[in-house]
Amino acid sequence: MKILYKSIVFLFFAFFTANAALNPFDIGSIGREKGKVANPSALNNKRTSVYMHPIILLFGANAKTVFLYSTIESPMSLYNALIIKPSVWNDGENLLRIGSDLGLRHYLAGRGEGLYLQPQVGVFHFSAKGKWLSDLGLEDNGKRTWSDGMLYLGQAYKFAYVSIYSDVGIGYRYALGFGSLLYDANVGLGFSF
Repeated sequence: MKILYKSIVFLFFAFFTANAALNPFDIGSIGREKGKVANPSALNNKRTSVYMHPIILLFGANAKTVFLYSTIESPMSLYNALIIKPSVWNDGENLLRIGSDLGLRHYLAGRGEGLYLQPQVGVFHFSAKGKWLSDLGLEDNGKRTWSDGMLYLGQAYKFAYVSIYSDVGIGYRYALGFGSLLYDANVGLGFSF
């Protein structure tokens, strides 16, 4: 498994460095006066990006529980993008969570990349029993709805073919009849279409 981890990290950095020279935000396309874009047509950040979450994939490779996350970013402008985050948790016996988050990513600089704020809400079908309920300190094993609201602060980098983002968030989760604070951190590696 150590070879698998090293290979994934190597591929991640290989994609990152291979596309670094193809950044659509080269010095010639951005005016230095007041940070305005000199040639808006030079910006290539209004393409839809589909991200996978490599850290979650690593955890899923070693466990019998399947964790699948994806993030789809569909820009509406260089300031705002619609975010859809479908996800599945399943261990085949005791845990199933399936649903999606929906959010709005707001880029503070208005370039379609860089620092952003992202509020989002999620609704999921959730059922758990056995050790999952005891880990949560619960006794109810019925099927319920999991809902949450989050606020993220993150940074996105977009290159010619590859996009990368990382963010941290805090929010509130209501699942199995109980509410609690929720913390989250994400790293996404994506491709633009």
